[in-house]
Amino acid sequence: MWLVATGLLTSCNNQANKDKTKEEAAVVTSLPTEDTLASDTNVPPPPPVNGNDIIDFAAMQNPPTYPGGVAEFYKFLGKNIKYPTEAAEANLQGNVFVSFIVSQDGSIRDIKVDKKLGMGTDEEAIRVIKLSKKWNPGIVDGKPVNVKYKMPIRFTLASS
Repeated sequence: MWLVATGLLTSCNNQANKDKTKEEAAVVTSLPTEDTLASDTNVPPPPPVNGNDIIDFAAMQNPPTYPGGVAEFYKFLGKNIKYPTEAAEANLQGNVFVSFIVSQDGSIRDIKVDKKLGMGTDEEAIRVIKLSKKWNPGIVDGKPVNVKYKMPIRFTLASS
């Protein structure tokens, strides 16, 4: 996007610069190039991760994964979730948003409901996540780390 905008600015300014002196034109056309942009915008690497730090999964290159992938995790949820009677009778449907820590050893801990749906669905989401087998831990600099993971668990009743 930046290169497109730079190209547009340069071509617009070139027409206006036909009547200007070389010094004036040099000032206008000295926009950043790919080379100077890269050297001007170097960001220092993040600080090393301490063994007890908790990292948000969204900011990771190698986040934790459920064995077999996300599809397998949702299959596991589908097999194990028992729709709460009260929620089913009330035709309650929607998402329970949960967060949990995938530890360095892949175990799940600190399960919390961030956004409730109610009528037993929140408790059921926690119960089923506790049943989950160990995940493959998130990796930073070749080492497993503790990672905070967030996800929705959808409660949907089958259509009659």
